[in-house]
Amino acid sequence: GAQAVGAHTSDEAVALCLVRHPRGAMTKILLMLALALGAAGLRWPAAVPQRRATSGRAAGARLERAVGPVAVAPVEAPSVGRSSESAVDAMRGAAEAPSPFKKLMAANRAEIAVRIMRAATELNVATVAIYGYEDRFSQHRWGADQSFQLEKKDPADAAVRAYLDIEQIVALAKREGVDAIHPGYGFLSESPEFAQACSDAGITFVGPTVANLKTFSDKTTARVAAIAADVPVVPGTDEPVTTEAGGRALVGGEGPPRLL
Repeated sequence: GAQAVGAHTSDEAVALCLVRHPRGAMTKILLMLALALGAAGLRWPAAVPQRRATSGRAAGARLERAVGPVAVAPVEAPSVGRSSESAVDAMRGAAEAPSPFKKLMAANRAEIAVRIMRAATELNVATVAIYGYEDRFSQHRWGADQSFQLEKKDPADAAVRAYLDIEQIVALAKREGVDAIHPGYGFLSESPEFAQACSDAGITFVGPTVANLKTFSDKTTARVAAIAADVPVVPGTDEPVTTEAGGRALVGGEGPPRLL
């Protein structure tokens, strides 16, 4: 599209696009691009073959004959304010800041892993992906600096079982020089055993401490901790209900509805 309009200004480019593609989707794309260039005080590239530029002028002439002269208003380039300069300085500072880790593994899959690795890349941290055989064509595998397939202990297991193998994941991370593991959410993200295994291997677990996970990964222990801290909780039992009689007593005493 830029070659077709030649060395015209952004407003002239809009007019030419309307002549050449009156109904096509390309018109909308070029129109938005031309308006963006005009707002930035830029012009279409002039280094195009003369034949293309000539055809553009001819199209402009046909448009003028049809609707009259096309007025081209000058567009001033927007000034760079203090906020814009601050944003640039912030990005420059982030790029120059030391990386928190050398290599980070995303112990998850699909969109979750993609987000983790994108953030790591912005921090200049190398990324490692893991994937099960069923996810060998998943996007997160190809977006990492390194990727390794996990093996299921039993081929008949569900696809997610590979992502729950703490021993295999930690061993792989240690072998490949990973110094941090981000679990994402779901899978092993609330496993105190996984966090402890990372700590034992000298790998940073990007998440809560082992003590916090032991307290809050289970809803019953989390409720007990909340009560001990005088945090209001929904009425219920402080311990798990393990018998039918205990359940009936709860419903009979408090009345329905009850959430188990």
